[in-house]
Amino acid sequence: MTADFKYAESRHVTNVDECRFYHHMDLPGLEEVGKGWDLRKTIDDYLGRFDFRGKRALDVGTASGFLTFEMEKRGADVVSFDMGSSADWQLVPFGAKGFDPAKMRAIVDKAVEPTRNSYWLAHRLRQSRARVYYGDIYNIPDEIGQFDVVLFGMVLPHLRDPFYALAQSARLSRDAVIITQQAPKIPGPVACFIPKAAMDPNNLASYNAWWVFSEDCLREMLAVLGFRIESVTRKKHLCTGRNPAGEEECLTMVARRVQ
Repeated sequence: MTADFKYAESRHVTNVDECRFYHHMDLPGLEEVGKGWDLRKTIDDYLGRFDFRGKRALDVGTASGFLTFEMEKRGADVVSFDMGSSADWQLVPFGAKGFDPAKMRAIVDKAVEPTRNSYWLAHRLRQSRARVYYGDIYNIPDEIGQFDVVLFGMVLPHLRDPFYALAQSARLSRDAVIITQQAPKIPGPVACFIPKAAMDPNNLASYNAWWVFSEDCLREMLAVLGFRIESVTRKKHLCTGRNPAGEEECLTMVARRVQ
């Protein structure tokens, strides 16, 4: 490894009030935590019913780490990846009247550290052995090594350049890539631009999503990168981050590298 490559130092987090959980979790010694996605009943479908036993896995965009811990529970040796700092969070640059970029950036800054805290609190309480690397999703270093499987759980729509990010991470997989996200049932390899000029320019949700992809679009992106589709399933998962809470259908695509 190069001298400047290193995994993150663990944090000893004890105060749940300093945490922001992206997923619902049941943690030893605590009541249920989290708001955003409750995948506890549907996690096997979310992970594509992939056999993680003995596999080295990369969790891209780990947030609170729920997917990391679930892969680990299923026998994987996991590396969790997330952005290096709040400055890496790519916000849609609205030009609408009333847009306050400084205000939006301040909201992001306040969200990143509590989310990171939630990971480390859960990591300790679940006695996880997962390692963490914080960095640039468009420039993940080779020194992180190769993986048997790379997981993208609800990540690509939040990136300005999703295909390049997928390519940078998929190159590290010697076998499989799993993508789970919403995917409308529309024909053709289509990527739809989510932001609209009429959106509230000071609502963080307006800045946090760029694209939605058709199933054929995901198929073609993976094919271009040298992967063949092994399975595609659709399942409804509970989203508690919207009002009212409800189930959202998501696609899970498992692809294997063409040998």
